[in-house]
Amino acid sequence: MSEPTGCDTCWCRLVRKARGAQDPVFHQPTFSADTPVGKILSSLKATTKLAPLEAMAQLTEDEEGRLAQLNEDLARDPLRAATEQRAAAQTLQRFSDDLAVTLAKTADEPLSSLLALAEDARDKRAAAKLAAETAFGDAVIPSVGGNIWRALWEAARRYSVEVAYRGHQFPPSTTDAHCVLSLQTLPEDALARMSAFERFVQADTEKEAGQAERDFQTALRALDAAPIRIAAFPLRRQLTLKSKATGTAVLRALATARLRRRIANNSVDETGTVHMPDAAPDPVPAMRQVVIDMQRYAGELTAAADPIGRKVLEDERNALRDHKALNMLLPKVRVEIDRLVQLARLSKCLTETTTNAVTSLGNGIADQVITPRTRDRFQEEIQKLAASRVRVDIVRSGGKYGSPQYQVKLFANDRAKVHSVLSEGEQTCVALAVFLAELATAGHSSCLVFDDPVSSLDHRWRRKVAERPTEEVAVRQIVVFTHDLVFLNDLQTLARQRSVPIKEISLTQTAVGAGVVHKGLPWAGQKIPERLDNLEKDARAARLLYEAHDDDGYAVAVANFYNRLRSTWERALEDRAFCNVINRHRDYIDAKNLKRVTVLTETDTASWAAGFKICCDITNAHDPSRGRNASPLPPDDLLKHVGELKDWAENLRVRQAAIA
Repeated sequence: MSEPTGCDTCWCRLVRKARGAQDPVFHQPTFSADTPVGKILSSLKATTKLAPLEAMAQLTEDEEGRLAQLNEDLARDPLRAATEQRAAAQTLQRFSDDLAVTLAKTADEPLSSLLALAEDARDKRAAAKLAAETAFGDAVIPSVGGNIWRALWEAARRYSVEVAYRGHQFPPSTTDAHCVLSLQTLPEDALARMSAFERFVQADTEKEAGQAERDFQTALRALDAAPIRIAAFPLRRQLTLKSKATGTAVLRALATARLRRRIANNSVDETGTVHMPDAAPDPVPAMRQVVIDMQRYAGELTAAADPIGRKVLEDERNALRDHKALNMLLPKVRVEIDRLVQLARLSKCLTETTTNAVTSLGNGIADQVITPRTRDRFQEEIQKLAASRVRVDIVRSGGKYGSPQYQVKLFANDRAKVHSVLSEGEQTCVALAVFLAELATAGHSSCLVFDDPVSSLDHRWRRKVAERPTEEVAVRQIVVFTHDLVFLNDLQTLARQRSVPIKEISLTQTAVGAGVVHKGLPWAGQKIPERLDNLEKDARAARLLYEAHDDDGYAVAVANFYNRLRSTWERALEDRAFCNVINRHRDYIDAKNLKRVTVLTETDTASWAAGFKICCDITNAHDPSRGRNASPLPPDDLLKHVGELKDWAENLRVRQAAIA
């Protein structure tokens, strides 16, 4: 994306700001450009999706172990590391074989067989016990028929048939036979009892019980022969580094196998159902896969003695390292994508707001919509302001920076320079017409401010210019600044004729500073009632000086007072006696009030002359005789003379108002 050289538009400033906001990590990267993570980070775009990066940001436990192993092995001799890997793999292979044997003995099938043997031994022993109770129910000593007793009986039988009474059955039935234990002659009842004991021992129930117990003990010894030593689990740390999940699985399998063996050991003495926990998942296949991976890694380390083989491992290490670092980089990646989105939007805005395209579009719209309306409105305005004295037209003359441009041309000669042909007053009217025509096409009715609109205009144009603001005030508020009292009088007259409310404010410069605001007009523009009100205020202010014995200040105040009073007598003659038929600020005579002048009497003229003479005698417009040195009139006379003028003007007004 590019912008014009030296361009300082708001769009271009935003582009420069967005470009300068890139995080240093992207132009001075800490990641490798050729890793999977680095390739994405090196080519981030506004359309890059974060989901794949977020999925890559977390290393698994096995990947963490792989990264640690690579960092360790690449920092030393790879051949030595390969030898250690092969040795560790062989050891782990032997352990996995031993573990397979151990777990096979605690698997469901052998343990089920062992539990079945235990249950069979218990059942057959119960049957033998029942037979023993039948055979030895009248025994006078305890535990006859028990295991110890049977051992004694077996020893006695062997001694009898092998030594004492060889060739005879046991117990011997001859009349001279003796008991091999008591060495006494066997009476008939003792011989019968011993014969019953022998029949019990030789019975199938006792033999089956003994055989079942021997089978269970044989299987139990085989189970106990398999070592299960969790604390001494070899290669525990190394296996966990290679695969933490596999190391955990081995520990779980060993613990479960030990628990199952203990339950099996205790089952011979228990009755009822044995609750055997489920065997843990077999970790041996995973261990053997770790062995395969270690052997393959040993081959990679061997190849790493060569630069090409080493680069393979370094690339893998760098990829894992960047994966791990991505978790810390993700917040910056989000900010960078947001920055690129903003740049893309700004680029689109710059493309769509190029001045040529906007200017062409604006010119087309102007030709179809704006130009006809503007030309028609301009002709209306120029007719109101200059009638037929100024024959000009407004035409579109091109465009620049997206805005159509217009030019005023003469009807008679469109090549002539307007400013070389029209007078200054005519040019002012044309400018005002252009402004009002453009304003008419706007969609608002905001306030308009005119600053001396009749500057450099003669009396022929003043009234025309005054008419437009008084017409426009029906649509919007109009503020006019002017120094021209003739123009002000025209505005007042037109506003009064059209019943337009006006507010008059004066701005003056005093010792306080410029722009001091006063309600109403300055003295020269005030009407008779306003002047009389101000004269009364001046008289009361002069009284304060008089009472304060400020003779000099009072003398100046009196002189100024009578200066203003004289000018007010003069204005009263124009405004009241002659009813504004003739006005020094107008270029026309208001004949409709001429008949009101007829109320003027000789008494009125005499009163006017007397009041005017008093002012002329006292005003500082004349230099009085040095010999007279008269004192100023007292304050009561000032108010009295103001009252005389007020009464004279009011008397005339009442009489004039009586004339239809």
